[in-house]
Amino acid sequence: MVADPPLCCVYLLSWGMTNSNSDIRRVRSLAEGEITTLLADLASPVRLASQSPNGFPLISTVWSIYEDGIFWCITQHRTLLRRNLAANPRCAFEIALDGQRFKLLRGQGLASLDLADGERMTECIINRYLADPSGPIATGMRKQVVTEHAIAIRPRWVRGQGKR
Repeated sequence: MVADPPLCCVYLLSWGMTNSNSDIRRVRSLAEGEITTLLADLASPVRLASQSPNGFPLISTVWSIYEDGIFWCITQHRTLLRRNLAANPRCAFEIALDGQRFKLLRGQGLASLDLADGERMTECIINRYLADPSGPIATGMRKQVVTEHAIAIRPRWVRGQGKR
């Protein structure tokens, strides 16, 4: 007798299939206005997946801001995240939402790196996430803006998951 596969395998095998017995169905991608509404003033980090040179994914947790249809993050030049995105701009992301219509947002996109925009995005991140924009953490972040890359993620799709 063969044991039932783990639930996660059933989910992956059922995803996108047209089986009338399946209660799993694709969720439509959210419109930009819906995403903007969900993320307005949100101070929650994004989990960003990039592909390492060895082919395995790397998940990095970074602060982000959604602005004009783009997810913005920052990363230092020496990080594995920057190296991975420079070699392969394809990425996936997840943002936890608290007290919202959805429990989280998930998506995929293409990332571009911009050293020239690093200072602007560092200031935006400081103002969004830090209670004291003049404190020691903010001061330390400002000291390294010379090597801070702005990451612009242009989403291919974004879906709300876990409706209440």
